Amino acid sequence: MFNFDEYMLHQVLAIVGIVLFIFVFVGYIITAIFSKIMFDILGVRSGLAFIPYYNTYRIYKEYKGRVWKRNWGVAYLLTFTLPSVVIGALLLVLVELRYTTEVFSEQYAGILFTGLGLLVVAGLIAYVFNFIMLFIMYLPIFDTKGRRVVLYIQAALTILSSFSGAIFQGASDSILSSIFSLAELIFPIVFMVVSFVAATDIRARIRSGEYVLQEKLDYNMLSSYEINSILKSRGRKLVVPNMNSGFSDYQPSNNEEINRIEYV
Repeated sequence: MFNFDEYMLHQVLAIVGIVLFIFVFVGYIITAIFSKIMFDILGVRSGLAFIPYYNTYRIYKEYKGRVWKRNWGVAYLLTFTLPSVVIGALLLVLVELRYTTEVFSEQYAGILFTGLGLLVVAGLIAYVFNFIMLFIMYLPIFDTKGRRVVLYIQAALTILSSFSGAIFQGASDSILSSIFSLAELIFPIVFMVVSFVAATDIRARIRSGEYVLQEKLDYNMLSSYEINSILKSRGRKLVVPNMNSGFSDYQPSNNEEINRIEYV
């Protein structure tokens, strides 16, 4: 069934391994730098930003009680970390078995197909959550209209990319299809730059004293309804103008004034 030349099989896996390593390493560097900026904002020890997975989990955890009601870091670990563990375990199994072409085809094809099947299912779940987590992570720091427009465009591209094959079927040479493909390639880079600019800007505002971090709500002192109401009144923003700052001309709404008096 699998009539691969053994040398070719080794070469293919080596190339796949190198590509995965580069992809993971670049992703790690980007995530670590972004987490470092966010940890400065959230008051978390900077060194923790370089721990893979935990750094992103910690950001979601710090959002709880400030912007969102739940700790979305748990969902992040379940939907994004587990697939990575499955991929790593699958590769380790194949390497440790020191397979030949015959062994691979006769004994371990089932392991490979099972692993691939699990990855497909996990990938679909992660894809759905990726859309949700896009808003959970970035909405609190995209606190200007322009930045939120960028977020909405990225979310729209995430959805459209799932149906691009059906939408542009039979129109591979069309201008619209070419524009969409170019947008899929370029806009994620634009989004990444905007996210770094937004996080850096918020850090600068906090350091200047112009803005302050939202206080965490004490869930033991509030009902579920009160928690929802207060978080909603905050407009899903991670930071707010410092009312004690002499250069702030921000006028709080009635809800914000009540929350500030009672919980700050």
